[in-house]
Amino acid sequence: MAPSTRGWQMIEIVSVLVALCLMSVVMRVVARLKRRVGLGVDDYLSILSMVLMVAMLIELCLWCSIGGNGAHVKTVDAETMMNYWKIFLANQFTYFILCPAIKISIICFYRRVFTTPKFQTFTFGLNILIGAWGLGIFLACAGQCRPLRAYWDGSVTGTCFNADEFFIVNQAFNVLMDFIILILPVPMIWNLHRAWQDKLALNGVFALGAFVCFASIYRIIVLFWISPSDPTYTVYQATLWTHVEPAVGLICSCLPIIRGLFPALKLKNRSNRSQGPYYINTNISQSNILSKSSPRSPDLEYMKMEAGMCGTTIERTHRQFLGDDLHPLNIKVQTDIAITPDNDSVSSSIYRAPH
Repeated sequence: MAPSTRGWQMIEIVSVLVALCLMSVVMRVVARLKRRVGLGVDDYLSILSMVLMVAMLIELCLWCSIGGNGAHVKTVDAETMMNYWKIFLANQFTYFILCPAIKISIICFYRRVFTTPKFQTFTFGLNILIGAWGLGIFLACAGQCRPLRAYWDGSVTGTCFNADEFFIVNQAFNVLMDFIILILPVPMIWNLHRAWQDKLALNGVFALGAFVCFASIYRIIVLFWISPSDPTYTVYQATLWTHVEPAVGLICSCLPIIRGLFPALKLKNRSNRSQGPYYINTNISQSNILSKSSPRSPDLEYMKMEAGMCGTTIERTHRQFLGDDLHPLNIKVQTDIAITPDNDSVSSSIYRAPH
């Protein structure tokens, strides 16, 4: 059967979203290649997410054409209704892989930018939690009916758990993770030794993910709009937001990297602070001098942010990053004073010799 009016609307809207996602991922890869930076885990997960977005679009086209999505249940036959539940189940499997992939991709990008030990440890644990939840929810989806055929075939006797509670619990977890991911970079950015305008601009880039939080919350609401008496027609909003939520998340995850293609958008340094890697006091005769920069240096995080987002590179001295571990520098200062009695003048020459 041909898609209904609502079916065509869903296909058109989701097609536009998938096209925007494709553009974002392609520009992300181009930005990486232009900077001659190898693709990381975050990039590969974005590519995987793009493939899953295309898969969901194909499922939607089938759902609306042979599954009766968007039409009233009284207008569809038994075979179409069976197709409806089959594609609905397939859509769940794809969605339960897609959402964790996008979230882990964003966190992996954070890990490339912010390298402080505590942040790395916390985000590693967060990735493990999201991955474990995603695996658990995928397996739960596969076992929501015993046998699974009972999900789409009413003639098969089986037992199924409450699908509404299943969806709501999973979506509540997604909302929680979205808010955590949204606020993760905020304390790191505001600890930078930069002007407040720079900090505000950086936060603005990540704050675009706030719409993902809104989409996750709104998806919980529209799940209650599905009527058991007419599921094929009332699933319209839930279907749309099931695609909108991951699409916006994928686009937002690509934006910080895409900014590297537009140098004019690079943040200008308004800070008067010195950018020198070392602060050495030479008013002592001999000592072990330590670099003040450390892996926890806020300026290091800003420089990495600039490099990761705007396509610049961080210059290194003696092949050491500004935030490398503290290393002792043995410096010996020797002062020679020569006195010439002829003109009662004193000439001095000071030189420093590394020891």
